[in-house]
Amino acid sequence: MLKPLKPSKPNNLFIWIAVGVLILAGIITLIISFSNANAEEDAIIAAQTNAAETVAAQQLTLQAASPTMTPTLETPTPSLTPTLFVTNTLPVLVSPTTSTGGTGGGSGAVGCDNSVFVSDVTIPDKTAMTPGQTFTKTWRLQNNGTCPWTTSYSVTFLSGSQMNGAATPLTVAVQPGQSGDVSVNLVAPSTAGTALGYWRLSNASGIQFGTSFYVEIVVGASGATATTGVATATTGAPASTATFTPEPTATTETPDD
Repeated sequence: MLKPLKPSKPNNLFIWIAVGVLILAGIITLIISFSNANAEEDAIIAAQTNAAETVAAQQLTLQAASPTMTPTLETPTPSLTPTLFVTNTLPVLVSPTTSTGGTGGGSGAVGCDNSVFVSDVTIPDKTAMTPGQTFTKTWRLQNNGTCPWTTSYSVTFLSGSQMNGAATPLTVAVQPGQSGDVSVNLVAPSTAGTALGYWRLSNASGIQFGTSFYVEIVVGASGATATTGVATATTGAPASTATFTPEPTATTETPDD
């Protein structure tokens, strides 16, 4: 019977040597690969650094060549939109001024009823009269109010000597801005001396308004001759009148001393 052959030792040695060579070759290959990778990374970093330095140099060159520009901030101007406020203004009615009597002349008040003295039409101031003589005193007045004087308005006594005069209605209407003549029938006092009486217009409600106007006569002794100057004293009792007279000139009536 044959005995098996034993493997020779030199063959095993060659195998291990070959394995060792392969392992060493792999390690060397890995080392070379890592070295190449590091070299490539260093090259990339170097290239990026060079590019950044180039860009920075170009920017410095451009800044040196260009003038320095200082930015200016414009402050926006607010737009103002005008707002219109509408106020409802109610008209103010001013009541006519009420005089306490004693002076003639115009009233500057503004209102529905108002009047201003214009002139004496008959019986000038200090006209001579005999005791008990009847006469008609006529004044010219202007309507400087805003309401017409109707025939419901009248001439009414205010103060002083009434000389038997009574409230006398107007016979015609006087429109605002127009003038009218108003009259009252009077009787001279029975005693000698100066008689002075003040009168005033009243509206339909009996309220006096506007300027006051007066009549002034001088009563002489019984049997004396009456002189009237421009106007003549009349006997009897003619009807009271109020007539329209265009474009009057307003004056102030003040008794002479």
